[in-house]
Amino acid sequence: MSNLTPLDIIENLTRISKDIDSKTDEISAADKKAVTARVAHKVAYARAFLSVEGSMDIRRYTADLETADTLLASELADQEHRAAVSSIRALRDRLEVGRSLGPLVRLEWGQS
Repeated sequence: MSNLTPLDIIENLTRISKDIDSKTDEISAADKKAVTARVAHKVAYARAFLSVEGSMDIRRYTADLETADTLLASELADQEHRAAVSSIRALRDRLEVGRSLGPLVRLEWGQS
């Protein structure tokens, strides 16, 4: 720990705070993308379902096949959002670790 200075800790905490701000914006965009993709899939599925004649099973399976791409896009957008949320949690954990180091470094510097 003796390699860290209070300035190093401040710079690191500042960098993490900026990363959290950036990640928050990314989460907002990912959430919007996920919602948009989910709605697009539902609309495409409904159109495909209503455009086919036949039993309910035939209509459902045909709609599933015709909208597989929009379902995948929706699932990938959800995954992107979950990854961004996980990433911000990790950044917040790093921020807490950095905050914990501050008093320890000050104590060590005070003893030097």
